[in-house]
Amino acid sequence: MDISVKGIILKTKDYKENDKLLTILTLEKGKILVNAKGVKKPKSKLKAFCQSFCFADFELTKSSNGYILTGVNQIESFFDLTSNINKFSYAFAVLEIADKICFENQAYVNVFIDCLKCLKQMNFTDVEPKLIFSKFILSILKYEGVNLNLNKCNCCKTPFVSDVYLDMNTGEVLCVACKNLDCIKLDKAVFSVLKILSREDYEKLSTIKFSAKILDATLNHLLQHLRHKFDVYIKSIDL
Repeated sequence: MDISVKGIILKTKDYKENDKLLTILTLEKGKILVNAKGVKKPKSKLKAFCQSFCFADFELTKSSNGYILTGVNQIESFFDLTSNINKFSYAFAVLEIADKICFENQAYVNVFIDCLKCLKQMNFTDVEPKLIFSKFILSILKYEGVNLNLNKCNCCKTPFVSDVYLDMNTGEVLCVACKNLDCIKLDKAVFSVLKILSREDYEKLSTIKFSAKILDATLNHLLQHLRHKFDVYIKSIDL
């Protein structure tokens, strides 16, 4: 059975002498594993398209062991990201996170859309990659059930007027009166960044300016939350 899916290649792995296994996050079928047969041969017409960051319409054949690649209609390669080490580090981390939080053959439409928006902003704009990446993690946490309410205490529903705390177990944002032993205090500047990122889409990030120190603190917080909640550690990011 032949099918066509729109997807982003998250990673590749050499397989046998001339094949590659492609891990693709697709719009229609979530994360799938695809065998690109003969793609390592010098004359393979699909060789150039079987790389991480390739965004394309993939033509597949369903077999008893999974999917076999039969054709690629590339939409965007995002290959320019590889020429900028700063952009590449964060873009690669986006693929890492998507691969680690998504299970095979389950729908992840929102994650797919966020991956695509994130990579487009990193590839085609001069927006600080760290800011784009922070927006991405915040969105992923929301999709995974950690929806940070940054306007009022998740417990007593009182609007925040002073210190704010984050419960690392539940993801709830609490006031000083409701905080518990599992809470960490949110720096005011970090809290401000999180509030802005939670309400702005990727296309509006070019209007946001924060110091490198504040962005580092925000990203450290988000990565800590990601590790604590989902046991996801991103090796490609070194703050």
